[in-house]
Amino acid sequence: MSRRALLRAGALLAACVTAVALFGAAASPAKPPAKPTIVSVNDFYFGPSAVTIKKGGSVKWVWSDLNTYPHDVHLKKGPNGLKNKGYYSSKTTAVTEAQFQRTFTTPGTYKFICTIHPTEMKLTVTVKK
Repeated sequence: MSRRALLRAGALLAACVTAVALFGAAASPAKPPAKPTIVSVNDFYFGPSAVTIKKGGSVKWVWSDLNTYPHDVHLKKGPNGLKNKGYYSSKTTAVTEAQFQRTFTTPGTYKFICTIHPTEMKLTVTVKK
């Protein structure tokens, strides 16, 4: 085989290897985000009343269609050093057809209440490292 033919074959082989590497990288999908942990907002209780998630996980509060009273989600107490505590409180008070989702990046214990029914509606979210 001539030197020119060897160079062409080498260039073709390099192009094929590059194409396979690029195609393989594009074909392997990114890991989908974890599904949120669902907490139901019901008349006078959060269901469940305690959940544990990993750091970077999220909780999604979903108002029950059976509610007859308005409710909200309010962070009463978070872990030490938590910044922007307002991020963890819903701004909407709703009876039904509402959702509220937050991602937790600081490990620790979070205590939530409904400000309208604070003695009945309590939720603890524990975030593990």
